[in-house]
Amino acid sequence: MAVTHRSLSIAVESVFGSVASGTGVPNPTSLTYYSIPCERDPIVVPGEPPVSERNEGRDGPHGLPPELDTTSVGGARQQRRTGTITVRCDFTTLGSSAANYDATALGLLLGAGLARTIPAAASDTVTAAVSNNRFTATSLASFKLGGLIGIELSGRAEYAHVTSLDAGGLGTDIGYSPELSRALNATAPDVVRLLETWYVPRGNNSGTVNSSVAFRVDGVGVRSYATGCKLESLNITIDGGRLMGEFTFQAAHIYDDHGNASGPIEPATLTGSTPHFRNCYLRLSDAASTSRTNVSGTNGDELGKIDLSVSSFDLTLTNTLTPIGQSSSLIGMSDMEVSDVVIECNITVDSPNTDISNDFRDGVIRSLLIGSGPVGAGQGMALNIPGAYLTVDPLIRQIDGEIVQQQLTYSASRFGGDNGSSDAANSPFRLALGI
Repeated sequence: MAVTHRSLSIAVESVFGSVASGTGVPNPTSLTYYSIPCERDPIVVPGEPPVSERNEGRDGPHGLPPELDTTSVGGARQQRRTGTITVRCDFTTLGSSAANYDATALGLLLGAGLARTIPAAASDTVTAAVSNNRFTATSLASFKLGGLIGIELSGRAEYAHVTSLDAGGLGTDIGYSPELSRALNATAPDVVRLLETWYVPRGNNSGTVNSSVAFRVDGVGVRSYATGCKLESLNITIDGGRLMGEFTFQAAHIYDDHGNASGPIEPATLTGSTPHFRNCYLRLSDAASTSRTNVSGTNGDELGKIDLSVSSFDLTLTNTLTPIGQSSSLIGMSDMEVSDVVIECNITVDSPNTDISNDFRDGVIRSLLIGSGPVGAGQGMALNIPGAYLTVDPLIRQIDGEIVQQQLTYSASRFGGDNGSSDAANSPFRLALGI
């Protein structure tokens, strides 16, 4: 009798679907896999065979075997399934594990549905105070436009997104939005953390991701592979304060290799902290005037802040995946393009905010930034919709519970408040992790 201990590992693909050039059949066995510290229950042998039913005439009440959508190589008919793979895990950060997330399971999960930018340094020391939206940096070259920064102020994690690499045109100052609780200064000095940022690309880069991935399910007498996997959806929720992500991937090809099973693999965990929605802020900016148009000059948006009293939130990113057909391989496609992206964030406000009362009526665009604690070396996580608009009326009050609440739902609009076009500039959504 075999117990169902099992593990799930992930690998980056150099070719979509890991298709071997000599046969047109996926061969992911030689990839470098990282065992994911994910929840056990969703780890199953996934997929259903893609078939067409045989509906020929017949001489009696009998059926015929369906025709599997596959091919033969060297006379051997190829096994094939397609389907989805679900991974549920938290966002435990890098700590001192590595310089970035490129060779980590978490980095590969995110990179299969988003583009990413890595700052040139993990931190920068403030050399002079300017305002609540600017500071003089030690090295402007360390920062990435549209990337997120974090700092601990009065024991709380605060975040902002970089909107200018030359605020004021002096060649010394970083501009960011929304504002922090106070101006950063050189008396301590303040040390700003620069975060690796995954984002939804736009313009000519629309649809690009860091890389497709392959998965391997391992168990007692069990081994299955899924190749050509891209992120279909990511749902971020709170579990006892802990930020959890449920990743759903669409797989172009799934097959079993139980004859080479070697048992489950212990997950490789990172050394950072698990992000919690504690000692942090869910923060809106003042109204943004640069949503449908791009900011001009050297300055990006430098907006004020509105802090909401929030008990819970959830955020969902949904990618529309469109196959690019190709008949020269078993999987029948050369890629799955991210042809559209929808972002939705639901927020429960326990002390209804009147500053945003007319936002739905007036179509107001604000930046939405959700932080987590702690923030520091190899720590921190933040979510950012820089051009967020309401899809519900904030004047409606929820009065069916024990306290009066305000339920807000935001989606991502266009954003033009970053001064430039490189990296994550003007992207509609960002997710950032500490390095």
